[in-house]
Amino acid sequence: MNQTFLAFDLGAESGRGVLAEFDGQKLTLSEAGRFPTTGDAKEPGPDGVWRWDYREIVSQIRGILKAAEADHKLSGVAVDTWGVDFGLIDAAGELIEDPACYRDASHGAAMDETLGRMSGEDLWAETGIQLMPFNTLFQVRAIQKRSPDVLAKAARLLFMPDLLASALVGNPAGASELTIASTSQMLDPRTQTWNTRLLDRLGLPYHFLQPIVKPGATYGTTPGGTVVRATGGHDTASAVAAVPAIDGKTWAYISSGTWSLLGIESETPVLGLDAYKMGLSNEIGVRGATRLLKNIMGLWLVQECRRSLARAGREYDYATLTMLAAGAPPDGPVVDATHHRFLAPADMPTELRAACIETGQTPPSGDAELIRCCLDSLALAYRRTLHAIEGVVGTKFEVLHIVGGGTKNLLLNQLAADACGIPVVAGPGEATAVGNVLTQMVGSGAVASWEEARQVCRNSFDPETFLPNAATRSEWLAREESFARATAN
Repeated sequence: MNQTFLAFDLGAESGRGVLAEFDGQKLTLSEAGRFPTTGDAKEPGPDGVWRWDYREIVSQIRGILKAAEADHKLSGVAVDTWGVDFGLIDAAGELIEDPACYRDASHGAAMDETLGRMSGEDLWAETGIQLMPFNTLFQVRAIQKRSPDVLAKAARLLFMPDLLASALVGNPAGASELTIASTSQMLDPRTQTWNTRLLDRLGLPYHFLQPIVKPGATYGTTPGGTVVRATGGHDTASAVAAVPAIDGKTWAYISSGTWSLLGIESETPVLGLDAYKMGLSNEIGVRGATRLLKNIMGLWLVQECRRSLARAGREYDYATLTMLAAGAPPDGPVVDATHHRFLAPADMPTELRAACIETGQTPPSGDAELIRCCLDSLALAYRRTLHAIEGVVGTKFEVLHIVGGGTKNLLLNQLAADACGIPVVAGPGEATAVGNVLTQMVGSGAVASWEEARQVCRNSFDPETFLPNAATRSEWLAREESFARATAN
């Protein structure tokens, strides 16, 4: 008997509901609805903080759910989102304030203050997480500084997937899903429990932290009778769950979208000092294994350039921007696509050009060259990160899987293959929604194991392979060496 699952997959630009019909062998997907998520996060609110328009997001997902329940007998529903962000719930079960957006500028100062109390090396040793200003740990510090009364009133901290699942059930969850909790920099990666020892040392409260549950756990049911489950609440965890990897080949992955998350699966955390120096993170996957990865800015660079060009009266869709970039010179400038300066600049093209000048390069002169700079910079970041991970774990990877919405950018897929020098297998493009559904299927017993779930993924989608162009091998090596010299000065 066929089963139908509903996955809500929310990113920084948009959210959507995806229906997945499972016939016992493969999945068939259809979109149930789509909506913008940016809301108030486009600019600071009256209190100077960038916030998500939480109520509008809830309204949208409830509307899509209600329509889906009217047309289908759903076997389950689950929500995944970006990492680190959260809402605080008071003792009466009410949201105290809209969740702050991870791009809010106040988090940088909070990180600086925290690192004044504890070295980056020590913080890494306790959490195994890349030091990024938006990590939940620093967001809590920022609230402590600006609104200590808010933390005092908080009875529960719920990450965005837990918070939105609560809205579908109708009462606040009393749990934090494991994969999303692992993005917080408040978890001990060895025990996969809250690191209260660390929080005590930093003078941060934690009375509001909730018990951690594994993907597949049940939150409750909707008013319409659908079971609400925890999935890989962090969208990258869900995306990696849908990698159609085949046993016998060593592989790395990129979850490609607004962010590019490049990493590997490891059965244990990788906590050596060399991994810290490379800026790697030990997050947790849906099976409980470690996702050793690095955060790279991703197609956010292109998205913000597109927004800036539109403000200047030059409107492009993404396909046109990619076409323009393909025609630009292939040896243009590149920037460090892992640098915090590109997190929320006032104007992305201005920031990109400034970074080029600072490293002695001629900045991009036109729109085509600007977008090519973004894509080449991402490809170079992929190359450098892949080689860094290979050095840390002592493994040479044979294939790079790219999953997620960024797989639609065929030029970037080919640049990734050329830069990394190994085949790129791109797809599924709907990996996050697929991983969300696969986790529901494992949790509900619709499939017996994760091995069976990944076979379902392979049955359902036909990824595209991009082979590296051997003629560009020496060119990418030269670009990497030149960039390393420029950024070392």
